[in-house]
Amino acid sequence: MADPSLEGNYPIKGLHQALAVAAMCLQEEATTRPLISDVVTALEYLAVKKGEEGEDTNDHVNVASLDSDTEADHTEQNRPKD
Repeated sequence: MADPSLEGNYPIKGLHQALAVAAMCLQEEATTRPLISDVVTALEYLAVKKGEEGEDTNDHVNVASLDSDTEADHTEQNRPKD
């Protein structure tokens, strides 16, 4: 799933987390997809290099929580206005 030109120069855990984010974005039901701001946040976290801003790219990001954390906000945004 990774670009061959990267020649394996990426953390495998980060690849799996990025794939999890992509899978959430492909949900058939629109209301179950994460907000783009949450996708950007998750991907920015994965892009931070080890030691940069005190972050460690080997730390686990619970991307599955994106859906549950923003479901209420997302539902509210998509609710028809009166």
